[in-house]
Amino acid sequence: MHDRYSKLFRYLQLGFDLLVLNAAFLLAGILRFDDLRVENQEYYNYYVQLFVFMNFAWVLVAVMLNSHIFYPALEIRKSLGKLINTIIIHGSVLALLLVSLKGYYYSRLFFTYFYIAFVPLLLFVRIVLINNLRKFLSKESNARPILLLGNSRAAQNFASEIENHPEFGLRIVAWFANEPGKNIIGTLSEAEKWLEKNTVSEVYCALAPDDNSLLKWLKLADENLIRFRFLPNLGMKNVLNTELQMLGAVPVLVSRKEPLEYRHNRLVKRAFDFVFSLLVILLISPWLFPIIAIAIKLSSKGPVFFTQKRSGFNNQVFAVIKFRTMLVNDEADQKQASKYDSRITGVGRFLRQHNLDELPQFFNVLAGHMSVVGPRPHMLNHTAQYRKLIDEFMVRHLIMPGITGLAQSRGLRGNTSEADLMNERVKADVYYLENWSFILDAKIIFETIWNMISGSSKGI
Repeated sequence: MHDRYSKLFRYLQLGFDLLVLNAAFLLAGILRFDDLRVENQEYYNYYVQLFVFMNFAWVLVAVMLNSHIFYPALEIRKSLGKLINTIIIHGSVLALLLVSLKGYYYSRLFFTYFYIAFVPLLLFVRIVLINNLRKFLSKESNARPILLLGNSRAAQNFASEIENHPEFGLRIVAWFANEPGKNIIGTLSEAEKWLEKNTVSEVYCALAPDDNSLLKWLKLADENLIRFRFLPNLGMKNVLNTELQMLGAVPVLVSRKEPLEYRHNRLVKRAFDFVFSLLVILLISPWLFPIIAIAIKLSSKGPVFFTQKRSGFNNQVFAVIKFRTMLVNDEADQKQASKYDSRITGVGRFLRQHNLDELPQFFNVLAGHMSVVGPRPHMLNHTAQYRKLIDEFMVRHLIMPGITGLAQSRGLRGNTSEADLMNERVKADVYYLENWSFILDAKIIFETIWNMISGSSKGI
């Protein structure tokens, strides 16, 4: 959607990004080098070069990822997700540069100061900027005057959206149609006279493709230098998260957006998974795993770990690793644990309540079978059962399964013997698939850690 403010807002966001980056750079320099003399040219020459490179790299990465693009309907969360992707890739490019320049010396403390200041300040400024831009567009004097054609369902829905979202920056000043209807104020024959006295920037047309007046309206708009937009009547209900793609000259409506279809998003998520799981294994497993292993061995006979075949990415089967929480039994691969299941040991119940039984799955993440965040993988017999009972159940297998997920952070975990409980979990998983962002992953991880500490994860 063209907007007379779009370019200004893009440059404004990019300008504020650079302002924050340079402010963080200077702040880090002051904190790190306040004890160095100005005569030390070797340090300052290196850092002036770094200053130029970081600005150039930020502009390049931001333009490539479109993180500075602004349109009013974009959710703040998604804008921040793009911004975090830009930060990660910008940092990766910077790291590659520093590795290649073995002869130069840069202070690690300087980069610590820089990122501590840069990341939170940049996110804060972006939130404030977007909120103020929306407030600016919400004012009637700043909204673009538009003309609406037709009285179809598409026209009615469009008018309702414009009324409910003034931050879109659009204002319907006239509504024309060839048939009578609510709020309709004229016909084609009256439009020419109306346009002689009034100005609009765009026409939004919801007329049927075979309407005899369509070409006349299009010609009238061209003659008056008004941009023409079509509002297709798709005739579909409850299909909200769609995306329009062009296959040559043919428009194709994709039923759902999948951010992880894009390679750069998958690379960002995989890089985070690898680093995060490696840190957990190196920092936690050496001391916590032996404690849990001893507790399991003392509580009951059997192995420390429990492996089970689960449905993974693209419904491929893989073996998930967990700490054993049950007595060894023949029903482990068929019967799901229930709240008062006699098979669960005392130690196992504690591990489940605090999600500690899932910790070995970080090895699954390292192996590339799982992600830190994603839909929880189910037993094979559950997949066979629920794919026929629950709408969109199999959709959740379009992305990598996770140790935790949006459903689990909302308390939708444990026994899923009731179809309604599974349906709620699937809805959360599909929402995650359609709305993935790095920020959403961070939020889910934070909530999961909090639930682990508080014991409020509703585990069995």
